[in-house]
Amino acid sequence: MSTQEQTKTARGISLRRARELWNEYLPYWFMTPMVLVMLLITIFPGVYDLYMSLVAYELTSPSTIGTFVGLSNYETAFTSAGVVHSFVITIAFVGGALALETIIGFILAALVAGVKSDRMQKFYRIAFILPMAVAPVSLATIFRIMLNAEVGVVPYLIQTTTPFTAPNFLAEIPLLTVILIDTWNWTPFMFIIFYAGLSSVPDTLVEAAKVDGAPMWRRYVHVILPYMKPVVFVATLIRLIDLFRTFGMVFSLTRGGPGTATQLVSINIFEQGFRFVNLGVASAIAIVYLVVIVALCNVLIAKVGFEGVWD
Repeated sequence: MSTQEQTKTARGISLRRARELWNEYLPYWFMTPMVLVMLLITIFPGVYDLYMSLVAYELTSPSTIGTFVGLSNYETAFTSAGVVHSFVITIAFVGGALALETIIGFILAALVAGVKSDRMQKFYRIAFILPMAVAPVSLATIFRIMLNAEVGVVPYLIQTTTPFTAPNFLAEIPLLTVILIDTWNWTPFMFIIFYAGLSSVPDTLVEAAKVDGAPMWRRYVHVILPYMKPVVFVATLIRLIDLFRTFGMVFSLTRGGPGTATQLVSINIFEQGFRFVNLGVASAIAIVYLVVIVALCNVLIAKVGFEGVWD
């Protein structure tokens, strides 16, 4: 056999072996880009954040940056950075907004699902989804003008159409105000998911309940809601995680004030890192916040579970 033929044979064997390796590990090749992206945007920042929480990183003292301080940043966070108060405010905000968005979203979905006209259903779907299209910062700007005590349309309508005096929303009831604004903005998300879930409930189950003489509220409590349990759980979990991430709307509207009345943990992290330029304490708060959210979500998943989600 000539040298040229040997070279061709060796090349053919190499290509065949490379093709076999490609086919054998095909799923891993497709997963590689996603894994690299996850490493770049999740794992690496998380590890670096953990590192920063264990060292001195106060920009006003550049000579001490990088000095290992152990849990000192965590101690500072819980003693002088207002972490406990911001956690209380965040829990109140998340709990109030999640409850309102879930209840109102389900009610709207049930009402629209009960409309007989397809044309009217399409109209209501579009109308209810529109608030979700507004960007958080734009939403904050719009509501800051609408709630202004001097030129706002909301105080004007309250004073002219009711016997009550309009409160200064952003000064007297700021937390309730941001909860209601977030509810207006994100109830459409819950509405979309619940409407899809209601559309998937078999008509035979509802008709059987009607034949048995069950009133409407019993049909929802004993037939529709149990069937929609996976949908409700997934929607609530997604919205819960997203509420913990809230920053832009509240910061643009109140800057965490007045005082610290609406200082969410995310705003506290921002202020510690970029107002007081203490990135070590900000990183420590972020790590604690991450652990709390992950633990809470895992408890919910363990107690409720995803049974029926993939059916």
